[in-house]
Amino acid sequence: MKNARPKSGQRQQRSNTATVGSIPLRKRVRPGHGEARRRTGTPGAERQRIAERARAATNRQGKSAKTTQGDPEVTHGRRGWVLLGVIVLVTAVVLALFEASFFEVRSVQVSGNARTNDGLILDTLAVPEDQALLTHDLGASVEALSELPWVAEVDVARQWPSTLRVVIQEHAVAASIGRPNGSEWLVLAEDGSVIERRLTPPASVPLIIGTDVMVNQAEVGESIRVANRALEIIFDVPLQLDGWITTWALDDSGVLTAELVGSAEANFGAFEDPRTQFVSLASILDGGAELTCLDRIDLSVPDTPVLHRNTACILAAYENR
Repeated sequence: MKNARPKSGQRQQRSNTATVGSIPLRKRVRPGHGEARRRTGTPGAERQRIAERARAATNRQGKSAKTTQGDPEVTHGRRGWVLLGVIVLVTAVVLALFEASFFEVRSVQVSGNARTNDGLILDTLAVPEDQALLTHDLGASVEALSELPWVAEVDVARQWPSTLRVVIQEHAVAASIGRPNGSEWLVLAEDGSVIERRLTPPASVPLIIGTDVMVNQAEVGESIRVANRALEIIFDVPLQLDGWITTWALDDSGVLTAELVGSAEANFGAFEDPRTQFVSLASILDGGAELTCLDRIDLSVPDTPVLHRNTACILAAYENR
């Protein structure tokens, strides 16, 4: 092959494509020094795109925060930590109350007790030394004090920092049952329970002459079984009959008898409803019946009362005519 040279003064035309073997490689064309780069838009459009990208990023952050706040697991976790903190704080306070000597029981304030001795109340409470006020068993104290004979109701409360407050309501005296010879008397509460033994009867209450067996078997704090109905009758006596009745008598079988003015007596028997008996007795005493030599009025059958008169009194009255 002949090598042809260009003629003198003739430029050789350059090719933009070179070959290596049989695979053509395109040369990278770079812009010349004085060639301007291609612009994609105006400066205002570029600023607008930057602003839009910033707003999009801000929106993504806001959505992420809302998603975290509304996430049940995240909310539950926060509440759990708050609850744990509260529990720890309360536990610390309780332990401080247990341990602090400032909160020990140092005094007992008692009110409402006219018949119950302060010393008996303190002995019944039996507060141990170094007893924390917070841990004192109020229910046990109420139960123990309720067993005292005169105590009808009781309230025990804490008074911070170191006092137990005891408020007592005592029983009202309703009646008294005594031996036939009057040597000993049982004081009865309104519920029929025995609240005291004494040598003389209390004043201004109904007096009931019982039996020696009845008085011997009675227990303080307990009720006398046969006396329950008797108390119901005594408490229901109308004012019309109050002036006629001086004392009452009760036997071991529960039969109640009213001692009347003038040495007569009214036997109420074992009838359950005393109202009819009261009407029958009032009709006899205030209804113009002859009361001379009247010895006993039998009201055991309320609708048909029977009057018993003293035979010796009748004979004496007949002889004195």
